[in-house]
Amino acid sequence: MTDPTQALKPLRDRIDSIDLALLALLRQRIAIIEEVRAIKGKQQVYIRPGREAAMLRVLLQQPQGLLPKGFVHRLWREMIGAFTLAEGTMRAALPGDEPGFWDLARDHFGSFMPMHPVADAAAALHAVITGAVELAALPLPRQNTPAWWRLLLAEPGLNLFYRFPFDGRRGNARPCPQDGMVIGAVAPEATGDDASVVLIEWQHGVTPAYIATALASLTPSQQLLSQEPGQLLLSWLILPGFKPDLTAWHTAHAPHIHRQRLLGCYPCPITPETA
Repeated sequence: MTDPTQALKPLRDRIDSIDLALLALLRQRIAIIEEVRAIKGKQQVYIRPGREAAMLRVLLQQPQGLLPKGFVHRLWREMIGAFTLAEGTMRAALPGDEPGFWDLARDHFGSFMPMHPVADAAAALHAVITGAVELAALPLPRQNTPAWWRLLLAEPGLNLFYRFPFDGRRGNARPCPQDGMVIGAVAPEATGDDASVVLIEWQHGVTPAYIATALASLTPSQQLLSQEPGQLLLSWLILPGFKPDLTAWHTAHAPHIHRQRLLGCYPCPITPETA
């Protein structure tokens, strides 16, 4: 009878060789990243959201063989987070009042990213505005919740540039009702499959009925209306495409608009069925 130990030894030796080869390739990868860092010089934020998305889309379109679903995305998100930190300081604030959101954000940023819990979404934004951290990880807004996103109308230097989970999978994260988004001083990049977020603060006297009619032609995939006491009505819109041209629409409704801002653009996440 064949000794299983002897039969397994050459297979385990091959696994050990592959592990050493993978480690050598990772050392090469981070050495190249060091060259990239030297060319870039000092930056406030070392993130290229468009490049990350393009790279992940290519990888996830490759044959996955026997690899578990979600493994490639999870592995590369961990590498992206760790290697980004090798380029420079990166910290993220996130609200502590959203059950399960910490898990979702950790899966996105990777286990090496310093993440700082704060009271709520407004506090996370304040941490970025004051320079305490570079990024805010926030849940997508929901109807009938405080419109913390109004703060972003007065912060043109901050952009929404990523939505997660990018592969549409939540892994072992505790239940979280909303996707997450990342906001910071990062310029969005077009990837060919993008969505944009627009904020509109309406003039006094504008009614929800008028707003519904005005927005009907834009066909947003998400549309929220904040009606907080003492505040102007505020719309949150997710529109298809990268920086959609709203010039004609804005001109038509300009007398009714107090402030309008393109908050940012993000690469559209991949559906789990295609990842």
